[in-house]
Amino acid sequence: MLRSFVTSALRSVCRQPPAASSLVPLVQRIQRASLVTLARPSLLPTSSLTSPAPLQFFQLPGGLSATGSAPSTRTVTKFSLIKGKRKTVKAVLKRFKRLEWGAWIRTHSGRQKKLFKKSSALRRRLKQHVFTNATQSWLLDKMVTNFWRRPKHYINDPYRPYHSRNEYYATQSKIFKV
Repeated sequence: MLRSFVTSALRSVCRQPPAASSLVPLVQRIQRASLVTLARPSLLPTSSLTSPAPLQFFQLPGGLSATGSAPSTRTVTKFSLIKGKRKTVKAVLKRFKRLEWGAWIRTHSGRQKKLFKKSSALRRRLKQHVFTNATQSWLLDKMVTNFWRRPKHYINDPYRPYHSRNEYYATQSKIFKV
């Protein structure tokens, strides 16, 4: 019974491919169709019958669900609602550290999981940090504001030796330039 209802609802909703302007009525029709709930057995308590939850039958193309909400992503807010400026992605600040010469550094993923299975050499490597490549550094620079790109000076910074890169001409400090 329910299966035949679902297939007939899907056929009526998905006959022609939706255009960009007709996507909103399509979502509304799907929401109305998904509000039909299953007939619940009488063994359930009456409190569960008072607030039935809508069923989600399928996922729309493009990541929209039947309720119309998009999946969560970590993207840059191009214009904030209050000041109209770009916003920093906070997940970048939690996971990465920017060095003064422009590279980003991070820890190995899974460095504290199931250590009993890992060899001592692998455990030693997992304690070390990893540099991001040029593409990743460029992407991370776009995800943070200019404030986080400027050098930060902390007391007893454990990354102090990594902030200078004098073996390359482009990143040499003024003292070492010839």
